[in-house]
Amino acid sequence: MVDHLRREGFGYATLAKAGLMAWNEVGDAVDRHRDRLMLVARDRRLAAVGFVGIGPDGVARSVSPVTVVHRPANVLVGVEEQRELLASGAHPVIVDAPVDAIAVSNAGRAAGWRWAGIPVCGGGLSTAQAKMLREFSTSDKVVVVLGGSQAERNQTAGYLLDLAFFFDRVRAVEVPPGESLAGIAQRDLGAERVNELLLSSRPLMTYRATGRGVFPARGTDVEPPLPGPSL
Repeated sequence: MVDHLRREGFGYATLAKAGLMAWNEVGDAVDRHRDRLMLVARDRRLAAVGFVGIGPDGVARSVSPVTVVHRPANVLVGVEEQRELLASGAHPVIVDAPVDAIAVSNAGRAAGWRWAGIPVCGGGLSTAQAKMLREFSTSDKVVVVLGGSQAERNQTAGYLLDLAFFFDRVRAVEVPPGESLAGIAQRDLGAERVNELLLSSRPLMTYRATGRGVFPARGTDVEPPLPGPSL
């Protein structure tokens, strides 16, 4: 990465301040994250202001320091890459892991550009990020995927109310325990299975929060009622 960014015109001082390189004991510039898959975090102007790294453990973490231009709560990963899908009316789907976002977008393209995966990379979703996502979405519908442990599902369910400030239709869908969208996508007819799961999402009004977690509040899926005839 250091060699690539140097060819793009970035100086050593800039790379060091960004946390991307360090000097070794013999004075050579080395990539601090050479054992990680690096993803770009962008601000609302789609400027690259930080990086998220996926290590050997498969966990995505922000590897850029907090600066004036890079604040994790004000950036998103994947918006630029999914911009064409979002502009074509695809529904944004909030997931935690980048590999799940890839599975969502692949399923979305196979289903007529229906879904666009957006990963939060373990950092949660802030109000600023929800607003930013809405600015790049032409759909008024957003889906939040609930997965992982019960604590992780509860944290993810907390995104629903913030998203409701910016999207007219906020829905959630639970991945079966022990499963992931990326894992489902690798099976036979994987894209179809992911699409079917996302189609089973429930509106925000059908979820309720309790001390034991977040659960469907109704046995059937409903949409908000249509306006009645005017008098």
